[in-house]
Amino acid sequence: MPSEVRLITDQDIEEVLVLWGLNAGEHVPLLSYDRWGPGVAVPARPEVTEVEAFTRDPLDGTRDLLRAALTDELSFCLVVDTGHGLDGFLTGELHTQSVNDFRIGSVRELYVRPEARRNGLGSALVEAAIAEFRRRRARMFRAEVNPDWKDGMAFWQSRGAWLQDAVVFNHYE
Repeated sequence: MPSEVRLITDQDIEEVLVLWGLNAGEHVPLLSYDRWGPGVAVPARPEVTEVEAFTRDPLDGTRDLLRAALTDELSFCLVVDTGHGLDGFLTGELHTQSVNDFRIGSVRELYVRPEARRNGLGSALVEAAIAEFRRRRARMFRAEVNPDWKDGMAFWQSRGAWLQDAVVFNHYE
């Protein structure tokens, strides 16, 4: 399947929003948009007390995040275009590790349409993200995956240079 991985353009934003919605629908059965801020969908768990809701539409927040990725030095969005539209996307973010004074590149979202999977598109997105992280002077790369997402866990565990070296605990308020 011939494909091109490239940085998002303004013309891609609405199509990426559709893919983002498919990603959320596939992986997050119940969403709460008020816990981490506008446009951030997280699993709503009964044991987590909700906080005061933001009134902003999450779709607008996600759209703004994608627009910011067009020009922001610390974030980006890659898309994979197979010639018949977009079949996947990856968002990346950079932050500084203050103790060691180097940049860390984090994969925030990675999604490939189910019918386009197992054709190397996810791997192509990850390789392009590594190149983009390096271009932006990152020295370490990170991806967090919910351990309940078996396909995502298998994908990252199959990446030879990616080591599962941490377990992340979150405290919600």
